[in-house]
Amino acid sequence: MKYLEDFQAGQVFRFRTAPMSKESIMGFAREWDPQQLHLDEEYATKIHGGLIASGFQTLLEVFKPIMTEMMTTMANIGGMGFDNFRWLKPVHPDEPLDVELIVNAITPSRSKPDRGILQYTIEARNPDGELVFTTQSMAMMKRKPALSEPGPTS
Repeated sequence: MKYLEDFQAGQVFRFRTAPMSKESIMGFAREWDPQQLHLDEEYATKIHGGLIASGFQTLLEVFKPIMTEMMTTMANIGGMGFDNFRWLKPVHPDEPLDVELIVNAITPSRSKPDRGILQYTIEARNPDGELVFTTQSMAMMKRKPALSEPGPTS
């Protein structure tokens, strides 16, 4: 299990998403984001050079390897939200994304010594190396038990 103290500012974790198929993009769009640019290939080609994934599907695909490969091994208490959430370029079918999670800061809690905040940035790039998605986030994490327990009193 990784605790707050196991991270340091500047640390980078790398992941790769599975590519989204045309069928997956259209299926997601039908249920969650039924805009023409996700469902009508001819229309999307005129505007974006081809069908594009919903930004919400992109978000979920970016987070999937982070959740399954990293967060399951962390003493995570819970997410605290997102800042500067941006979709910068469209994602097309069959494009795997290279994802980086960059640790920005680690802040132990002053009022609750058993926990602290891990602040990080997530960036995703398409096969051409272009930034397609970015956000900053924070997670409340447990501290190592030996460090969060009060010491002897005098």
